[in-house]
Amino acid sequence: MDEDYLLVPKHQQEDSLNDSLEVVIWMRDRVGIHVTLECGGHDATAEDLFEVAVEQRGLPQDCANIFSIWLVSPLLELRLKKSHKPFRFAQMWDEFCDLYTDAKPDEISRDEPLVMFQRNVFLTLEEEMKISNEVMLNLLYHEAKFNVIEGRYVVQPDEYDQMAGIQALIHLEHYNPKTHTQEHYKKELHKFYPEFMQKPKSSRFFKFGKNQNEEEELLEVRVQRAHQEISDEYKDTDMKQALPGLYRRYLEVCWQYAFYGSAFFEGKVQKQVGKIKGHVPGVEKDFEVLVALNTDGICIIDHLREETVLAVPYEELSWALYTNKEDENRMAALLLQFLVTSEEGKQVTKVLVVFSSQAKMMDALINSCVKRKRQQHDQSVPDGARQESSRDGARQESSRDGARQESSRDKPTQKYRNGNFCCKITNKLEKMTLSTYTLKGEMIKPP
Repeated sequence: MDEDYLLVPKHQQEDSLNDSLEVVIWMRDRVGIHVTLECGGHDATAEDLFEVAVEQRGLPQDCANIFSIWLVSPLLELRLKKSHKPFRFAQMWDEFCDLYTDAKPDEISRDEPLVMFQRNVFLTLEEEMKISNEVMLNLLYHEAKFNVIEGRYVVQPDEYDQMAGIQALIHLEHYNPKTHTQEHYKKELHKFYPEFMQKPKSSRFFKFGKNQNEEEELLEVRVQRAHQEISDEYKDTDMKQALPGLYRRYLEVCWQYAFYGSAFFEGKVQKQVGKIKGHVPGVEKDFEVLVALNTDGICIIDHLREETVLAVPYEELSWALYTNKEDENRMAALLLQFLVTSEEGKQVTKVLVVFSSQAKMMDALINSCVKRKRQQHDQSVPDGARQESSRDGARQESSRDGARQESSRDKPTQKYRNGNFCCKITNKLEKMTLSTYTLKGEMIKPP
C-alpha cells in the first residue's frame, strides 16, 4: 500500500485532550474525504463517517447494504458495525494485530490503519447486479480493480487482457497510436496486471491451461491490443455516456468467480507430500493461503502460486472452530467439511484444516453469512411452504451445517457465480492434505 494512502495514523490517540478529530475517509478510487469532527470526534461512530461519505460523494441514502466502513492496513482489515467507533479501534490496533496476525512486533508498531469506504461483504451478488447508479458502479469497479491488481482475484489470461483493455479505455479513453505506444504501456503495467504476471516466465509458478502462447507475448503488447480492440467497439460512443456500461462490463468478468466480493483472511494448510518427501528435513509441509469468504461460500487461494485450490458453496459445507487454547504453541484452526463425489461415483466428505490466527473471525463471518442466506431464502418461500418446511424440521439443524437445505433448483442458472458457485474454478484437492469420511461420519482415509 502506498505511503500517501496512510492518513489515519494510530498516534492521533496521543492528542487525547483535544475533542476534535481530523479523519480521512478513503475510497478505492483513491479519493479521500477530509473531515474535521469538531465535537466528540473521538466518539464518532462508523455510521457517522458513513453518512459523511454518502453526502460528499452524492450517493443514495439507502446504500448502507452496499457499502460499509472498514479499518484497513497492510496487516489487517476489519469491517466496522454502525455503532463501532473507528478512533477507539485505532487505539487498539496493535492489540488487534497481535491477536489476529502473525506479524512481528516491529511490523505491528509500524502498521497504520486507515478508514476505508468500500463494498459491504454482506452484499449479495444478486443485489449488486441490480445496481445502475454510476457512482456506485464506479466505486465497485475500482475496488474490483484493486483486488485484481493485488492478486486476490485470480482470473484467466485472456480475461486479464480483457479487463486491462476496459481499464485502459476508462482511464486513457480511445486508443491513439501516436501516444499509446508499447513503451507507454510498459511503464504502466503495474496498473493493469498483478505483480506475478509481470515476473519473468522462469520465476513464475502458475501456468493457466495448456496453451502458453499468451505468456510468451509481452504484456505491453497484450494490453495495447486489448485497448485498441475495445476502442474500436466504442469508436462512435461518447466516453462519458459509456462509463457506466464499462464499469459494469469489468465487474461482469469478476461476477463469474467464486471469490468475488469476499473478505480475505490469511492462513496455512498442509500440502500433500509423498511419504519420502514427508520425512526429508527442510521440506515445507504447509503453504500459505488466502481464505476468501462471501455471501455464497468459501475459497482457498494458494497465494504463492496464484491459483484457487478450493471453492465450496455453503450448501455443501460444514465447519468447526478449534481454538487450541490448551496448547499455546498451536495456532487456532478452522475445520472445513465439504461434499465430494469419489472416483467410484459415491458421495463422501473431505475435511480440510486451515490454521490461522484469524480463524475466530472467519468462523464468525461464515456463521453470519449462513444465517443471512437462510433468512433470505425463507423470505422468498411462500408462507405455506415455509410452515411445511418448519414442521419437518429440515431447517432446525445446527447453524454449523451450512445451508444445505436450500434446493439447487432454487438457484438461477446463468453464467455468473450465483448460477454456479464453482463455474470458473476446478478444485485441486490433490494439493492439500485431506481426510475422507462417509456421509455417516465413518473415516475412509486419514489425512
